[in-house]
Amino acid sequence: MVLPKKKLQPPIFLVILGIFIIYFLIKNISGSVFLKNKDRINIVFYSENSSFFSLSKHDVNYLINFPSSIEVLVPGGYGKYKVGAIGKLISLENKYDLFNKVFSGATSSFVDLYFYPGKTEIYYENLNNSSLPKIDEILLSKSNANFVDRLFLLSKLVDRNQSNYKIISLDKALFDQDQFNKDFQGSFYKKSYRKIGSNVQIIYTKSYSTAYFISQIINGEGIRVVDLSQSNENAHGCQIITKKIDLVGQALKDFFGCSIKVGETPVSDIILKLGSLEKDWAVK
Repeated sequence: MVLPKKKLQPPIFLVILGIFIIYFLIKNISGSVFLKNKDRINIVFYSENSSFFSLSKHDVNYLINFPSSIEVLVPGGYGKYKVGAIGKLISLENKYDLFNKVFSGATSSFVDLYFYPGKTEIYYENLNNSSLPKIDEILLSKSNANFVDRLFLLSKLVDRNQSNYKIISLDKALFDQDQFNKDFQGSFYKKSYRKIGSNVQIIYTKSYSTAYFISQIINGEGIRVVDLSQSNENAHGCQIITKKIDLVGQALKDFFGCSIKVGETPVSDIILKLGSLEKDWAVK
């Protein structure tokens, strides 16, 4: 009598590996900045040749080189630091999202992705003239980018040269934030936000300067801030109140990490209550 053959079952570790791979792919695809269909993505590579890239689907691609010797404002109450020393500060404070805040403030835009070296150093000057990232910087640097975003960046940045970008040059001795905003604020805006046209009222409790600083970033994204108002209401976290949850409200929620709800907004389309953002984004 011939016994029926038993079906071979895959080893348990292969099943677990398969589940892990599927989870990894789903998480990376759903979290990818490039797959969110943004019309412009802003990226920072921090190193001895720190650079800011603003990549557009259909319009101008921008490149700003940040010399190590210039000073920029570090939100969170740290004051001004030379760009070459920011990495050391961030490492000591263990607050790596400060890369996002620093360069968002400096460029008046929402920085989507940032890359930085694993080894912390203080850079006193630019060591070479190259500001375009190499393959190993994209794939191996520490970053808030996931695997899918790194692959997209490889296809968009590698094998290009500076002629593919409109370059904005900064004075190596001095960075004038107000003058930069006058000259370039709005260069990196999102057309989709302008098209929606939702405007924002910012409510703060303590610091007008911090509220104004945040408003400059929002304005630079193409989202109009129509009012800065002080309130005595204390809030633990930040909150967004909107007449309807649209692309603009979602963008503010994602960038600042706020809660969001539909509610009455008598002055504007969207209310941004800063709450804890006043401490996180504090300026001196």
